[in-house]
Amino acid sequence: MKTMVKTGGIIVLSGLLLAGCGNQAKASTPKTTGQPQLTRLTKQVRNLYADSKYEMPAKQLSEAALTKAKTQKDKVYKLRGDLSKVQLKTFKVDQQQLQAAKKIFSVQDTLNVELGKDQLLKDENFKVEGFNNDFAYLLAHKAKFAATIKDKATLLDREAKAVALVKAATTGDPDQTKIDQARDAINAVNVKAFKDKYLPKLDEAIKNLPKDQQAEQAKKQAAAGDPQQASIAQATASSSSSIATASSQGTTQAAASNNTKSTGAGAQNSAGGNSNSGAANNGGSAAQSSSKVLGVSFISQEAAGAPEGCEAASALEALHYKGHASGMSLASFLRTMPIAANGNPYQGFGGTPYAVVDGVYQSIFPSAFTPWVAGFGGASNISGSSLDGIISQIAAGNPVVAWVTLNYQGPQWHHYDWGNGIDNAHVVTVDGYNGDSMHIVDPENGTYWISKGAFNAAYSYMKFAVAIS
Repeated sequence: MKTMVKTGGIIVLSGLLLAGCGNQAKASTPKTTGQPQLTRLTKQVRNLYADSKYEMPAKQLSEAALTKAKTQKDKVYKLRGDLSKVQLKTFKVDQQQLQAAKKIFSVQDTLNVELGKDQLLKDENFKVEGFNNDFAYLLAHKAKFAATIKDKATLLDREAKAVALVKAATTGDPDQTKIDQARDAINAVNVKAFKDKYLPKLDEAIKNLPKDQQAEQAKKQAAAGDPQQASIAQATASSSSSIATASSQGTTQAAASNNTKSTGAGAQNSAGGNSNSGAANNGGSAAQSSSKVLGVSFISQEAAGAPEGCEAASALEALHYKGHASGMSLASFLRTMPIAANGNPYQGFGGTPYAVVDGVYQSIFPSAFTPWVAGFGGASNISGSSLDGIISQIAAGNPVVAWVTLNYQGPQWHHYDWGNGIDNAHVVTVDGYNGDSMHIVDPENGTYWISKGAFNAAYSYMKFAVAIS
């Protein structure tokens, strides 16, 4: 039984001294049955990283370590009702860092298995979409680590997509556009062993083309460094040059005719207000110089941590070339982009440019894009223009922001509340042309030449374009 003794104003309670508030002891955090399990989980998660800021993975990051941490996470999850608010916050951080570590391990393992030391894709049936989603997540959440593997990740993506294009070009009926797309994709990989393996696969498909197209293809293969096709080109150049020229003109006329048609999302563009009738009729490429490159500077959407920010990056590339928004970085420019709360790209950007959002069409179309960009400089919606209309703008010194398909592949249409959209759409800046090709400044893949046929095919699905003046 506790007794109290009052002595000199101080009360002694069973040997405990109770004094005024000036000597209060700090209350300790109450222990819970889940705390030891949480402490163990936090330690295991920290061991997955090489630094306390969780930026770089530990050398010993392994599937076994991840499995062990996941098992521990499941134990804590069952006890979460016993955790304090502070402990729940710690648990949330542990879960996030564990998730990121899993993605780090996944992309590392995939790169090691699929590329290896020879830098060639091992599995020709490899589906790159899952890998790209994981890499996009790391760009947004583990940018320092993502930067260390970006080159290999880009290489894997390009090789996987190039192989898919080669398959498309070498099966079914011969198609010059598919062959052009495959060759451009192979050359974009820029690995000699890859070229040596896949350029010859186009030879059989080329043999099934009409003779004039065979000669044209042979010249392109020769330019790509294929010695076998170089000899074919040399043999056919004199006899086929006039035929090839006529064929090229016919192809251009056919493309111009086809550009009067529009399907899916492109058919809805009239709502955005086309202002291209003059641009499309200012004279075709025949009335322009044979070649021109404006020299637009590349801006990387990935460096800004915006894997879905190709529209803004392309716009800023073109604006900078024309001397507009010169003091703005892509990060600051993105903050000015109109966002569509309802996800309708005709009204603004859907979702966020900084991460992939499932079920949301993450793009902005010319109807909303043009007035936004016009706030920084001249911008004209020339959607619906033919290829010659785009060339006319470039000849006049105006780079063109164009909506195409990613890696110039076939479209993957999907229906949304606002209409039809291409899920594998991409946006680039077009700043040059020559007799056979268009020059592209691609915020995802850098600068390169793409055949007119391949570009026009990818552009014609939507026929969205905005000229910057």
